Amino acid sequence: MKSFTRNRGARWMVLLALAALSAGVAFHAAAQQTMAVSAEALSARKFKGSGFPDFGFMVTPAEYSEKYSDQPVFRLKADFPHDLPAHLPEFIDRIDFRKDPRAYLLAVRDYAFEGNLPDWDPFKNTVRQWYHIPWLHPTTTGPNAYPPNGGTEGFRGLIKEAPITPLQLAPGQKGKDGNYSVYAVTLVNEFAGYTMGKMWADPEHPDPRATDARYGGGFPKGTVFAKLLFTDAPQGTDKIPFLVNPLQWKAYITQNFWTSSTRVVTPVNLLQMDLAVRDPRADAPGLTGWVFGTFVYNGQLNQPNKFMNLVPLGLMWGNDPDDRTNTTDPFPPTKTKVNPKLTQTVIFDDAQLPPQHLGWNGRLNGPADLNTTSCLSCHIAAQYPAVTSLVPVGAVPDGGPKPPAQGGTDEWMKWFQNLRCATSMDPRTYSTDFSFQVAIALQNFATVHGMELQGTWATDYSLPRKPIARGRLKK
Repeated sequence: MKSFTRNRGARWMVLLALAALSAGVAFHAAAQQTMAVSAEALSARKFKGSGFPDFGFMVTPAEYSEKYSDQPVFRLKADFPHDLPAHLPEFIDRIDFRKDPRAYLLAVRDYAFEGNLPDWDPFKNTVRQWYHIPWLHPTTTGPNAYPPNGGTEGFRGLIKEAPITPLQLAPGQKGKDGNYSVYAVTLVNEFAGYTMGKMWADPEHPDPRATDARYGGGFPKGTVFAKLLFTDAPQGTDKIPFLVNPLQWKAYITQNFWTSSTRVVTPVNLLQMDLAVRDPRADAPGLTGWVFGTFVYNGQLNQPNKFMNLVPLGLMWGNDPDDRTNTTDPFPPTKTKVNPKLTQTVIFDDAQLPPQHLGWNGRLNGPADLNTTSCLSCHIAAQYPAVTSLVPVGAVPDGGPKPPAQGGTDEWMKWFQNLRCATSMDPRTYSTDFSFQVAIALQNFATVHGMELQGTWATDYSLPRKPIARGRLKK
């Protein structure tokens, strides 16, 4: 593990220099200048407080130089701001998500796209500052590690997230042994970066109180999370109509989701985009403080800018906790079945939207997600340490012909309450304010820190832990 956490970038520069020398290239003076510039850049970066590893898994420097030098090398942007921005994003003041949800979702998309396209690299954004969440680079460990053989890869910073089960996306998606995978990369804006800066002010001692309302924490109004989700589907004879004309990246990923620890350079296709906004109007009594939105990629539109092939799927600002109707749309989805009775979810069912399975009883969920949950029902369980399951018992396996037997029970509905932002489902834990990546980051740090110190804390035994898992677990 230490090989992924100590000065990887500096070693990379040194190894490249040594490789060139061994080839007999006369570049001594140039190499000295390069190393000096590199040292200066590394020192400046450390001074900015970005003392985190960039990624966990990557081809060797020699292989990168020989085969993949046309590809980017991911750099973590974590020079978080010390001051809260003075003005909310413009779209919040201009559009009410309840009155015009489609215009709102498109405006959030445009806000996230501005300056970040085509590379999704915040270092290149000259419009506004965006950041990454640190400490997603290591794989999880232990008997119930999820995702298995996870952690970020080194081309784009994609983190392994979830499996794609057979027929989940389309009738022609039969799947493969070990399942296809979903990988994702998230950017957070300056408002979220301000809170991340408080959490990681001391990179060696993160403060989980920064996202918990009981300690004055939580992401401020104006926070925006923007996540791109990719999949290695389809392969072989499988066909997914809406993934033709793909927006494709190369990524260093495992051969399948469940059973392979071997990573290979593989094309991955943009599948989905998720957005989350801390909107002051979502602070109304009985709501969560968050607005979640989702887009689905449809390459059949064949837009010149492939990011514009992302079609609005829907918006939600609550879990409709009073609706206990127990229905699901089984795999494969052949038609998007909209539930007009929901009052806190809007689905934009139009001709450009590929057929979707949606979530439980028609709540918002994307193609990469379960048909037994919702965007909000999962994210309200984000906490550190994780003592609450990501999904209720019975939510997996999903996609079957019948809804879960537990659906609509009192226990089930705990995941479909409208929990307040920065509040944990279990008061014994810290809220990570609806962010599972923040929860994973804190757990990764604690795990690696314990391994380095070769010790364990008594508090690790004070609460029963639950894996942050979706799907079956290897026993």
